Amino acid sequence: MKYISEREKVICIDENENEVGVVTFPETEKGVFTINHTFVDEKMQGRGIASELVKRAINAINLSGGEVKASCSYAQKYIEKKGIRPYVICHMMTSIDGKVTGDFLYGEKGTKSSESYYEINRQIKGDAFACGRITMEGSFTNGYKPDFSSFKDEDVSYEDYVAVKHDYYAVSFDRLGNVGWKENIIHDSDEGYDNCHIIEVLTEKTPAEKLAYYKSIGVSYIFAGKDDIDINLALSKLHNLFGIKKLLLEGGSIINGAFLKAGCVDELSLVVTPVIADKDDKPLFYDSSVTDFEFVSSEKMFDDSLWIRYER
Repeated sequence: MKYISEREKVICIDENENEVGVVTFPETEKGVFTINHTFVDEKMQGRGIASELVKRAINAINLSGGEVKASCSYAQKYIEKKGIRPYVICHMMTSIDGKVTGDFLYGEKGTKSSESYYEINRQIKGDAFACGRITMEGSFTNGYKPDFSSFKDEDVSYEDYVAVKHDYYAVSFDRLGNVGWKENIIHDSDEGYDNCHIIEVLTEKTPAEKLAYYKSIGVSYIFAGKDDIDINLALSKLHNLFGIKKLLLEGGSIINGAFLKAGCVDELSLVVTPVIADKDDKPLFYDSSVTDFEFVSSEKMFDDSLWIRYER
């Protein structure tokens, strides 16, 4: 099956180029798009086409910055069951052999390719970027560990905490609340990361004193599972509570793998630097399984790196 996005609709065609399904989502109010019709040819029903059409309609609306509504009964049931989540672009710099960590990042070619990576990051900037704990600590906190002793007796409820609404967010997937933020905004010389309000994605295993600490410095947090983070639940809350419609996933390997396993990587944006990495360096996706993507585009950059885009 092949899916083609057009203005305010997505169609599905079979191997004979026959249209076998369609979803439409006209703009019914300014900035509001209503999924009002989902159709799949009777002979093709039961193959997941309708679900894929609605998912792609939601993606298209999110990418436009619009608000999703549904009057079609199938779309209403889909949203009730699965919710609405942001469109996720996994934007990473990799070696030729698909590694994302290691000394190759800091060599001559890696350093030059980083310039292209960050330029593209600013170009495709979404409403938020997301990283795992290790990447956040390495990039923004330098491993700082706050003193939680004064917060041990705080009475904090295990409810989502929205400290402030902002126009750009840094989302930290941090199961036990170990990232030691000093304030609730990231300050960075790169505009692709500067002035981001911080959101911690936690589990219910996070100690209460860490919640109290985050609250005291104005860091927002949400709960997305009891023991482990449910990626789909986290993304649904990020959309519903903060209005995040487009999110850049920027590693590391473990969180990338978790998103892929949850079916939550919609697009790959890879800057491939012309280097082979060390055998022990980490891959793009940890614990991955076979997943099909379709080629979108490629572009040779000034530094001999290659920017490649794929879509699910």
